[in-house]
Amino acid sequence: MNVNDVIIDFANTNKEFRTNDLSKYLSGRFDLSKKMLSWHLRKLMDEKRIFRISKGVYTTIPKEIFRPVPNAHSIRLYKKLKAKYPLLDFCVYNGEILSDLQHHLSYNNNIYIEAERDATETIFHFVQDMHERSFLSPKEDMMSDYIRLDKRSYIVKPLVSESPIQEVNGINVPTIEKLLVDIQCDKDFFYLQGQEALYMMQNAFTNYNVNVGMLLRYASRRNIKPQIENYIKEII
Repeated sequence: MNVNDVIIDFANTNKEFRTNDLSKYLSGRFDLSKKMLSWHLRKLMDEKRIFRISKGVYTTIPKEIFRPVPNAHSIRLYKKLKAKYPLLDFCVYNGEILSDLQHHLSYNNNIYIEAERDATETIFHFVQDMHERSFLSPKEDMMSDYIRLDKRSYIVKPLVSESPIQEVNGINVPTIEKLLVDIQCDKDFFYLQGQEALYMMQNAFTNYNVNVGMLLRYASRRNIKPQIENYIKEII
């Protein structure tokens, strides 16, 4: 049996197992450094053969897939956008979906519309013409001074190419990997950055199936791969 098969065999006999216990179990069979053991565990997580419960604790029981349910406002807007601009790609979601990951809960009633970069201004004016309170790629000061999370606003911003998105109830919404990276990068999410972002990532890994490879690829596209790797080291 190879290392991964032995790890799975150990995991199948334990509902939950800790890295230290697994290391002791493997020590009589393989000469593995901590770094190599972490590599094997990450590979098995990417293959969805094991799942992380908390830092240093794993299981073979599958975790829930993060599939945020769009609200009526998101669905209605998405349909209008696709009817008007059928050839454009969109990602539309309501800020309420962030609450499942948060520690310090801040109710977010905004609707986020991501569109191809060259089309953002057009989409912004389209939403404005619907007499909706809308903002184009707002910075931190605008978020602080003009946008209240408890009052619905429409925030339009660029959709990064090759963003990891998924279809739920007929509309494109972000995957958990996309959200975790965007929270670190986007100015309108400034209130979630720092310690809260680390908590949200920890909560995501604890409660949901997170594809680390997809997470790091998207983080690389947004030029924050080292930062995300450091967060992962802190929680795994």
